[in-house]
Amino acid sequence: MIYLVFFLAIVAFVFAMIAAGLRRKLAASKEDRDYDNDLKIGGTVCMWIARAGGALAAVFLIFSCLTVVSAGHVGVQVLFGGVRPIALTEGLNVINPLLDIVEMSVRTETYTMSAVVNEGKTQGDDSIQALSSDGLLMPLDITIAYRLVGSDAPRVYRNIGADYVDKVIRPSSRTAVREAIAGFTAQEAYSTKRNELQQTMHDLLAGRVKQLLEQREDFKGATGFIVDQVMIRNIQLPTKVKTAIEAKLEAAQQAEQMQFVLQKERQEAERKRIEARGIADFQQIVTQGISQPLLEWKGIEATLEIAKSPNAKVIVIGAGKGGLPVILNPGQ
Repeated sequence: MIYLVFFLAIVAFVFAMIAAGLRRKLAASKEDRDYDNDLKIGGTVCMWIARAGGALAAVFLIFSCLTVVSAGHVGVQVLFGGVRPIALTEGLNVINPLLDIVEMSVRTETYTMSAVVNEGKTQGDDSIQALSSDGLLMPLDITIAYRLVGSDAPRVYRNIGADYVDKVIRPSSRTAVREAIAGFTAQEAYSTKRNELQQTMHDLLAGRVKQLLEQREDFKGATGFIVDQVMIRNIQLPTKVKTAIEAKLEAAQQAEQMQFVLQKERQEAERKRIEARGIADFQQIVTQGISQPLLEWKGIEATLEIAKSPNAKVIVIGAGKGGLPVILNPGQ
């Protein structure tokens, strides 16, 4: 697009120069013969063509010096095959009109390798065949989330090219996944240590990409790519193996549930023992604190309170066990 605008600027400038030349030629012919009306009109037309051509050339030249980089991208500047080390940021930029701008995305991108047809970028079964530590072949569906570092885009374009996904991300991912799976059993990869497996894949992939880029001198101290996450979409196991793993997990869950029930019953029994011990201690303390003189004194206090009552009553002094008064209520 930039080259097209620059080419139009050159064409407009050429037309302006031709029109200016014709006008000068017509003006010079006035000295040789009469300057009739046709020649006068032709000179005027050439003058306006020259002015319009000059204006268009100026406009096209200005526009050829401007470029817009799309949001989420950087622009790699290429001049006659040479890559400039500084990338253009998104938005409007002033450039050399002879530059060729190659846009490269710095957004988070995903690359999927799956056994499902048309789900990934490669047609057909593109799952990763990996051997677990117990020797079981497991096809895996994997998605890699990655992004290009904007400041390193010129280095990537110069040393790898715009198709860096097929040259770096894909082969590094498949190798890292196989290395990670080799350290886990089928059961661990399928259920118990799936998150740990994903983290191992991420670390191995990031390290492999960094190692691959550092082999070039231009990438010393540079990052190039950032691997955000490795996601395991699916692990395909033989039906018998999957059934056995699920049965084993179910048995383990039932055992854990029984342990929980037993622990709960033990705690309940311990609670009852503590409660019974507390009741026994309370009764012992109460028994030790109660004496015969105390009971007689409480009886006397109760008799005095009843005697103060306005209700009709008969009091027999000295009767009853221990010589305490017996109160008879005639209303009973």
